[in-house]
Amino acid sequence: MMRLAIEGLGLVGSFGNNPSALAENARRVLAGQTPLPFEDTSTEALKNYLPVRALRRVDHFTRMTLLSAYAAVEDAGLSPEELNDTGIVLATGYGPAKLTFDFLDSVIDFGPGMASPLAFSHSVHNIPAATVAIKMQINGPCFTVSQFETSVAAAFLTARSWMAEGRVSRVLLGAVDERTSLLEENTQRIADILPAGSEGRRIHPIGESAVFFCLHAEEAKARHGVVDTILFSRTRPDMPDNTPVFFSGAASAERRKSFSQNTYVFSNSYGNLPTAMALDAALAALALQGKLVPAIAPQQPIVCVNRDRFDNITSLTIAPREHI
Repeated sequence: MMRLAIEGLGLVGSFGNNPSALAENARRVLAGQTPLPFEDTSTEALKNYLPVRALRRVDHFTRMTLLSAYAAVEDAGLSPEELNDTGIVLATGYGPAKLTFDFLDSVIDFGPGMASPLAFSHSVHNIPAATVAIKMQINGPCFTVSQFETSVAAAFLTARSWMAEGRVSRVLLGAVDERTSLLEENTQRIADILPAGSEGRRIHPIGESAVFFCLHAEEAKARHGVVDTILFSRTRPDMPDNTPVFFSGAASAERRKSFSQNTYVFSNSYGNLPTAMALDAALAALALQGKLVPAIAPQQPIVCVNRDRFDNITSLTIAPREHI
């Protein structure tokens, strides 16, 4: 099966605006320390890539998407002019949630005939990926996946299919979700009625992030390892018992241990969000480079596993390029 080279990596979120910030919070979790508090995600650095005037009506979700995409391209050592054979796939659980709720509020307040057309147009889930394509002048295929917790794995499958078919040689793959007051309120409501001792991401506060992977069909371009396998299943992925597993999603501690004795949960380092699997994949790529030592040894394959509330299990294996 074709493996995908991770050529570049871009991260922004409530934990900080670079891979080092995410790794630092993950190391605190591994050491049993309290993670650094979440902050509002700053997109001020976008002015390094685009004129302020070009961002005048761009919402927060799309700003995070743009900043992370530009950071991934920069990390890969590329310029936007070199992206002529590139596609874009964006994974999101909720899409631009704030604008979606703003549009629904305008329907309730003013009726369908006077609802906000601006909020509606920007609430369409394809808009952020299309904005990246326009700003970077990327003419390849552009696609958005919104399947809650399975969005990330579906996006990686799409990227692999495009490259295997020869449609593109490179894919900018992003995973983005934002925090809103309404999501925070409803998450707290759910947490309040969960049985005592409940675990999983639902007990953590809402987070927000945008993570982009610059993927290439040629393994020689793998600066951050390779995506070795991508699986959808309802059973445990086939792997050696001692394989490190980065787990996100809904499961008890006992259920998580059924995947591997070396199971790690980083939800409290980045928060509760349906695209958490992409953050775990980014952490796995950083772990390959020794950014999570001594808890996790570098240069070994790591399986990122997500289980949703319907018992759908998705997994990504992030491995060194030399691993066969």
